[in-house]
Amino acid sequence: MIFPVMAPFSDLPAPTGPYSVATHSSTWTDSSRDETFTAEKDYRRLVVQTWFPIANQNDFSALAYIDDPELRLPAIAKQLRLPLSLINHFGDVKTHATPTLPNLEKDIKFPVILFSHGLSGMRFQNTALIEELVSYGYVVFAADHSYGANITIFDDGLTAEYRAGKRRALNADFLNSIDLSQIEILVKDLRFILDVIKIDSSNVFFDALPMDTDRIGVMGHSLGGAVGITTMALDSRVEAAMVLDGWYAPIPDSVIATGLNRPIFHLGQKQWSEPGNYMRMDDMLSRSSGPVYKMLVPGTLHTDFTDMPLFTPFSLLIGYTKIQNPIWLNDLLRVNTAKFFDVYLKDYPESELRKQILSAKDVTSYIFTPLAP
Repeated sequence: MIFPVMAPFSDLPAPTGPYSVATHSSTWTDSSRDETFTAEKDYRRLVVQTWFPIANQNDFSALAYIDDPELRLPAIAKQLRLPLSLINHFGDVKTHATPTLPNLEKDIKFPVILFSHGLSGMRFQNTALIEELVSYGYVVFAADHSYGANITIFDDGLTAEYRAGKRRALNADFLNSIDLSQIEILVKDLRFILDVIKIDSSNVFFDALPMDTDRIGVMGHSLGGAVGITTMALDSRVEAAMVLDGWYAPIPDSVIATGLNRPIFHLGQKQWSEPGNYMRMDDMLSRSSGPVYKMLVPGTLHTDFTDMPLFTPFSLLIGYTKIQNPIWLNDLLRVNTAKFFDVYLKDYPESELRKQILSAKDVTSYIFTPLAP
């Protein structure tokens, strides 16, 4: 009884857009790839969650934030090195999304955004931001990157535990020990999702989704930011990349050396403990010919750019987060991410994004937009 008092969990801030949010999750199998994290001869499987706009509803049954709490909560407690009893009530937190089928007119089409989580993250770790985007007219897909996620729970009840790297300080030993070649696997995860939603016209669910698969962006946190950048560099179907406190070490040297020719927005902490990360970022951005936006937020840590600080002030007390005003940071993430994708996936004027960035207080911002030829 005392733990909910010591470490209370709150629901996330509600999305503010004109649409309500619906969601659906299922296991997808890529029969073209062997699962290299296992010794067996088996195919790569992902649990993919889709969020999509539906007609505004004032009263609906909201899903829990934590799916399969009996399996997921012990994995989260292990990762955070906390007693399970301290976070059991996390399972009571609700989202602002409902499980239902698409119910909008078929002639309404919204751009698509793919989200990629970081090492030991979860597909829904940025639900507050995802729900906000969907409420303003986006369809979002996110996968648990099997064996790189905290835990992946497939439809058949089988699980994939975290195997991608060991929990330790970000230093040379870590970089040498972790399997950085996994970025190729994760990029193929995103490209597999792209292939399915663009090519699989026989899927009734995809056919009913109000999505425009000719307008696609990527968004990622930490390693997921590197995955999004690399996917955009390799795949012309991706038009813009939003990076939340990105980890640039795993990005191939060829991408760093050439930069990007499409829009990228980095939004993260003022400086990493490993200064080489931002040196590598600036190297890549300086070589990019597409629009470049960068916003650095003082007084933040890596996990502040997920949902974590929004749930409980206990994360601040034990040092997992640092932001003193998580609602302010959440609003900053929401408005800048939405405006970025509005400009590059919905053809809003670039001046609106520029105005939004320059109006932000208590941050350091950089904008480079090349002149049109």
